Amino acid sequence: MDARHPPFPFPNMSQKILRVMLPLVLLVSLLAGCDPGLPTGSSGFSVGGAAAPLSQAEFNALPPQTQYQVANKLYGTLFRGITADAFFDLDAGFTSLKPRNDNFINDTRHKLATDLSLAERAALDKAIDGLDENGNPDPARALYVFDTRADLENNGRPKQLPLARIKTYPISRDLYVHWMAYFLANTIMYSPAEEMESTDMLDVQRMFRFLVTSIKEKKTIRQMIRANLPSLARWRVSRSPENQALEAFELYLGLLETGNPEALAKSPVLRSLPDSIEKGGIACKDRFLTSAADNYLISSTDFPNTTPQLILTDSFIVSCDDLYDVVAGHSLVIPRAVEVIINYFMPGPENAERRQAMSEAIVQANPQTYEDIFTAILFSKEYLLNVERPKSFEESFIPMLDRLKWSSLANVGNVNKRIFQNMATNTNSRIYLGSMGWDDMSLKIGRIPNVPLDALSFANYHKALREKLFYEKLSYIGGFRDAGEGLINDATGNVLPFIENLSLGDYIDYIFLNAVNRKASQVEKDDLTDFFVNVQNYTKTVDGQEVIRPFRYDEIASETLDYISRLPELYYFQSVNP
Repeated sequence: MDARHPPFPFPNMSQKILRVMLPLVLLVSLLAGCDPGLPTGSSGFSVGGAAAPLSQAEFNALPPQTQYQVANKLYGTLFRGITADAFFDLDAGFTSLKPRNDNFINDTRHKLATDLSLAERAALDKAIDGLDENGNPDPARALYVFDTRADLENNGRPKQLPLARIKTYPISRDLYVHWMAYFLANTIMYSPAEEMESTDMLDVQRMFRFLVTSIKEKKTIRQMIRANLPSLARWRVSRSPENQALEAFELYLGLLETGNPEALAKSPVLRSLPDSIEKGGIACKDRFLTSAADNYLISSTDFPNTTPQLILTDSFIVSCDDLYDVVAGHSLVIPRAVEVIINYFMPGPENAERRQAMSEAIVQANPQTYEDIFTAILFSKEYLLNVERPKSFEESFIPMLDRLKWSSLANVGNVNKRIFQNMATNTNSRIYLGSMGWDDMSLKIGRIPNVPLDALSFANYHKALREKLFYEKLSYIGGFRDAGEGLINDATGNVLPFIENLSLGDYIDYIFLNAVNRKASQVEKDDLTDFFVNVQNYTKTVDGQEVIRPFRYDEIASETLDYISRLPELYYFQSVNP
């Protein structure tokens, strides 16, 4: 099957138009060599060239500290982090770091392809919401607190719960599915556009649930587009028949009206676009979105179009369903899907050449699902070793929660049980994503690929990380309330034995490793040592060695993190190649 051609015959087309088109159908079938219908699934997908994956052997050949940086780049992209003591055998000391696992890349790929059991998933969901034995919510048991307003259209839970599940699920396909759904719901292709007057939180819930279910069931890209185009959530964004056509061409085929003579000269499809939008609107003319008074529902005039309309130079349509079939089966669908996704992983003009090369390699491999595309990019040598880009706030903040062994049960400050409510919907919170120009599932055009680094957005980003996490040391040191073991203390509040045995220099390295995935440089270590010894008096001399005083480990950690918060590298995924 050659999925690059539009699907013929259209299942909803009248017998009259089928008779008109039959010669064309036969001609296309002869040229294509088979029936060019929608693909049914993806199997055995592999990609090479500029998107070739990083092998386990290549990963193992990297220096240990570089392995840790790459591991946290992979995990961090998924909003997760790996602590230094989980990745390295720190009992062996800091002089020569030794990774615990020599199969990290293969293990991670396997985990992301493996579903949690129903029992595991149910237990995690109960913990997130704090459900008792009868399924009733018990706030005392809950890991997090979500919006509970009875006004469902404005209840922020649909934006809050995805982040909580991504943070709480172990590395698994369930986490991966929710992360992919969250990613796509923040792109122009699937944004529920909650900012619009005709949309609300129920549309966020509808869209996110559609994405999770479709990806979980391994629906193809074409199947997902075909299912989404006629949905209420999509119509509430497009709002009119002509916009249905315009936005279908724009979102899923990447066709934009342009006044560029050179582009128009090269592309007959682009030249046909204004006419195709108009004729697509004619095909969809019997459908409309009701007014606000009637709750913005899809309705029909009962006067459908009956005249064939030629769109995109070679496709005849009569109905809106025909339009959807043409878009979902078009040759531009896969290149457009790859383009939209890869722009976030490799933004900016500095990545233009590698972005183009990787896109071509992935398209050539003929991915069938969004999972194919994400996996190809995430595990590629190009992305893991060579690409440098700013981290989004989720990619910085949520992985840091992991690496600092933060616990919601400490229930401290802005990083308390309402953490994801504060991130997603609380406009008064310092950690609110919208204050960083990074609105969550809100904008009609989705998030721009470049993380906003203007003065206001980055100032809020920096202050959120520094003041609302690094300064809230009780949330990550361990042993506070029901937080359990943390970065420094065990569940009872006593310093962990392996940390008690560290020198001041090694302890500084321990904080650096968890925060920026490397040991402190000698200059950094000297500056911090002088500050802690001679200014703050956090140490005492025992047998000629500077030993950290009791009850000063948390101050040293917090002030070291404060120092680190000023390092540009904290806010970037870096290239590990010179």
